[in-house]
Amino acid sequence: MATLGPAGTDAQAEAAQHFENIVLADSFEGAMRVGLNDGAYVLVAAGFLERDGKDVVDSWVDMHFRNHGRMRLTATWESSTKVMCVATNPASAKTPEEMKTLAIHPATAAFANRFAPLAQHAYVNAKPIAVQWAAEGRADGCIGSLDVVQQRDTLKVHQIFRPTMVWCLYERVLGT
Repeated sequence: MATLGPAGTDAQAEAAQHFENIVLADSFEGAMRVGLNDGAYVLVAAGFLERDGKDVVDSWVDMHFRNHGRMRLTATWESSTKVMCVATNPASAKTPEEMKTLAIHPATAAFANRFAPLAQHAYVNAKPIAVQWAAEGRADGCIGSLDVVQQRDTLKVHQIFRPTMVWCLYERVLGT
């Protein structure tokens, strides 16, 4: 089974509930390539959205249609994500209201707008990367998974929330 990495993503946590052998790819598109090349199942979040600045460069629906006839959607389900939070790097912002920049995965923009409406979004491809950016001072804060944020002693947790996600399981179409 292939899905989005790095270690600590919701995709990895969800995949581990259903599969033993998991390949973590740099992107959902990379996971889809593993599925196409190796015949592995691929787990993709329906909320998948990739941005380059303000521009959307990929999404679940685009990937789904792009792989039509090659990969088949075999199951969908809803489940809770890992516990998420808004965190700040107190060296640059003590509260969410003080943040100028907030590192986020594009799928979490609704939460960014709710909990830190004044912060400018710095988009990354996975929440663990958002946490890394905030911890390194590349952004004033982040939206990340609580367990990953708590591994960084330089970050302060503020809002905690636990949304759900819809997951899509793909398999290679026979004969492709």
